[in-house]
Amino acid sequence: MDRLLALTQGIPNLLIIFTFLFFLCLVEGIFLVFCNADRQHKKRLQKRLKYLEGLEKRLTQESLLKAEVFGSQPWLRQALKKIRRLEQIQTLLLQADVNLPLGMMLLLWLLSGAVGLSLGFFRFGPPGGLLGFLLGMFLPYKILKMKKKHRNKKFEKQLPEALDLLARGLKAGHAFAAGLQMVGEEMPNPIGLEFFKTFKEYNHGMDMSTALLNLCHRMDLKELRFFTTAVLIQRETGGNLTEILEKIAGLIRERFKLRNQIKALTAEGRLSGWILILMPPALFLVMLRLNPEYTLMLVNHKTGRMMAMTAMFFQMLGMLTIRKIVNIKV
Repeated sequence: MDRLLALTQGIPNLLIIFTFLFFLCLVEGIFLVFCNADRQHKKRLQKRLKYLEGLEKRLTQESLLKAEVFGSQPWLRQALKKIRRLEQIQTLLLQADVNLPLGMMLLLWLLSGAVGLSLGFFRFGPPGGLLGFLLGMFLPYKILKMKKKHRNKKFEKQLPEALDLLARGLKAGHAFAAGLQMVGEEMPNPIGLEFFKTFKEYNHGMDMSTALLNLCHRMDLKELRFFTTAVLIQRETGGNLTEILEKIAGLIRERFKLRNQIKALTAEGRLSGWILILMPPALFLVMLRLNPEYTLMLVNHKTGRMMAMTAMFFQMLGMLTIRKIVNIKV
């Protein structure tokens, strides 16, 4: 307290009061700007209008003709069409919502591998170059898989609400296609975009069954296949589609509930698995810091390398075993 009084002794009291009031008003102004309910509501409306405008622009640019996924160069198309595995990569690009031609994606893949090869070779020599090339080739694939997984999870969480909205539209007297359009316009991405694509395909003359199957092809989800199968059966045999959609939405919510319960029950096992996996590398780094000569025997000595490789093999085996135990499919 005495030090504070000594520091403020030469400052006029009026300046101190004005400084305090300035920061008080500044904090209050920031609070009012970011916590104003009307501002938040206007921001949500602007975001929604921007999304709808972008949705229309994005889908009106799409052609009714099937796009050439192997690039525009004839020699490149002929060469890539001979590789059968490329269809799986194209499906992955579609499911991850990456709007790149397959030829361009393969060039980026090779470029990533070349960068990894160069960095690994200049840093660790030929073995590092080989490892860097493999990591560089694996990185884009892993990014696509992660993007697909994140998109599927977001779609899965939005699906029960979308089915409820579709069921309410059917109760109000709308057709099924109009319900798809309603979901596409009211729901955010990715489910809004995918349902709107399905509506556009049907509106352009495609059969509803084919449009729904295309939706399942774009989104690899078991819950979505439940919905598509139920709709296709109802269109063939008849029945109360509104009740079917409400039951499917309830079923999906119960699956979420059961999955969360399983995650809670297996949390201890997953934490134990992470500890057992991370403990050997952490101990190696600690021992390397404390006694480098003793620790580097695992790298420099022939027997040490054999022991290290054996330990890494059993470490990977244990990791896969723990993952198999705690990952219970619902």
